[in-house]
Amino acid sequence: MLENNDATSLWQALFRLVSAHPLVRSAQRHQNGPTHPTPLFSVRDLTQDLYVLLLEKARFKHYLNCRMSDTEIEREIFQIELTNLLIGRLRRRRPENYRIVRRVSTVLEAGAPFRTFAAKNGHPQARYRQSAGVVYGLREWGDEKPIKDSGTFAALISGIPMRMRNRRLVGCRGEAQVIITNQELTELMVEILRAIDSPASLRVLRSLALTKLPVYDAVMTSIEDEMDEERQGHWRHNSLASSDASPEQIALRNEQEQMARRAATDFLDRIHRLTRSHHQRTERLWRVLWHCYFDPSEPSQLSIAEMVGISDSSVSDYRRKLEVEMRKLAFAPEELRFFAEELDEQLRLRLAMAEASRHHAKPKVQPSWPAYSYDSLAALEGAPVV
Repeated sequence: MLENNDATSLWQALFRLVSAHPLVRSAQRHQNGPTHPTPLFSVRDLTQDLYVLLLEKARFKHYLNCRMSDTEIEREIFQIELTNLLIGRLRRRRPENYRIVRRVSTVLEAGAPFRTFAAKNGHPQARYRQSAGVVYGLREWGDEKPIKDSGTFAALISGIPMRMRNRRLVGCRGEAQVIITNQELTELMVEILRAIDSPASLRVLRSLALTKLPVYDAVMTSIEDEMDEERQGHWRHNSLASSDASPEQIALRNEQEQMARRAATDFLDRIHRLTRSHHQRTERLWRVLWHCYFDPSEPSQLSIAEMVGISDSSVSDYRRKLEVEMRKLAFAPEELRFFAEELDEQLRLRLAMAEASRHHAKPKVQPSWPAYSYDSLAALEGAPVV
């Protein structure tokens, strides 16, 4: 396929590899549950991103120059290129969740109080391909320690207190918070294992640990769900501040709202400057921003390319540029909703004005754009949800 430049067959082969990857299959199982009635990602979009990535890195040319066999090419793409792409997305979407999951694995594997146990079938789990299924327990327990049903573990650890968040900044750029030290994390895992009084798989222990840690990764909910709750009288979307709040707290909230709304306008202006004030390219970026992160129908990348009138690779490039600009923003949790509301309003207004300017007429009525999705906006922060 590479020698004959058969792009269609090559794309289909990559689609088969993406569909069979364990991380993709695991994400599909989770997103088909009742908490995610609509897909959070598209396998076709992942395939297109992988295809563009391999082209940018000139990997296809490298495979031909090195005379690699089909098996060697598939192995390198599947185990290296695709895995790195998926893990990179996971780290961008859920950075704190990803860090804690990795740290829990490290503590259980290298910590003195812990050791591995045989699975229920009596065979130890393989460490490389099935790491999430490795069973861990306390070193003081004997091999005959029975493995209980994990369905009762959440109730058994209810008495373990929630840990306080350690806000000390670490990392090469000094932007990440510690959350919890390794010593405290080791003590927490010991408490969890003593409470459940049973060895458990790494997957289960990760989930239990995350319920006791103040991990925050922004997760948005659909505006349609919020409006339904408002109609049913559960709560009001634009409710006033609590009567318990002091005047100082109310003033701070108002100031945070104003700053978040100004940031939305500045964000769109920065996109305009990013295109060197080229109005046509700016409008394309706005439309990609809308369809990728606000359109509740969540069209595929191929559909977006057709609607905007650009190529699939251009959509991928525009998305990367938008994610880079979004990562430059820093919001408190309560500010993110105001930013999303203002971004939605400004985006609709500017696109309506651009549409009207093409027809040499001002818009008489604001067009009826679909309501945006908070869950889709989380993708901009560019990994498992707690």
